[in-house]
Amino acid sequence: MSSEVSSVYANALFSLAKEKGDAALQEARSDLRQCAVLFSLNPDLTRLLSLPTLPVMERTEIARKIFGDQSLASRLIFLLIDHGRVPFLQEIADDFDERMLDYQDTTDVIVTTAVAMNPEQKERLRDALSRKLHKTIRITEHIDRSILGGVIVKYGDTRIDNSVKYRLDALREQLS
Repeated sequence: MSSEVSSVYANALFSLAKEKGDAALQEARSDLRQCAVLFSLNPDLTRLLSLPTLPVMERTEIARKIFGDQSLASRLIFLLIDHGRVPFLQEIADDFDERMLDYQDTTDVIVTTAVAMNPEQKERLRDALSRKLHKTIRITEHIDRSILGGVIVKYGDTRIDNSVKYRLDALREQLS
């Protein structure tokens, strides 16, 4: 769930990149994702760039040495430093990704099965979801043997549980 803060920054970055074209959008997404990964792997960096005792200019200079100063993502980081919002970077990256998916008319779908689906099953599921949602579907597959069989499909706020485990649990509930 995104916050209002992350949404505002993600929208602003998306608008700026969109004005420059699709290549700039892809570049901003890639750069932002790389920055978010770097911050998540180095929590001390987030703390350093958020230190109120260190002047903003010094924190910005540290960021400039790490990220350069040409990309939209690096300029966003400078702005986050200036406004004391560095800890929101991961949320902003996630929000930006959501806007990109909407812009590309694409939906991420998480599919959980007890055993791996073969390519034909994946393609049939992708086609069915694409027809239902009127979007391009990106499937991320998870294997969970505890569901025994069937499938669980998650996208957005929707969860479709057609697993054997779910059906057995529902039957058990009805019988008790």
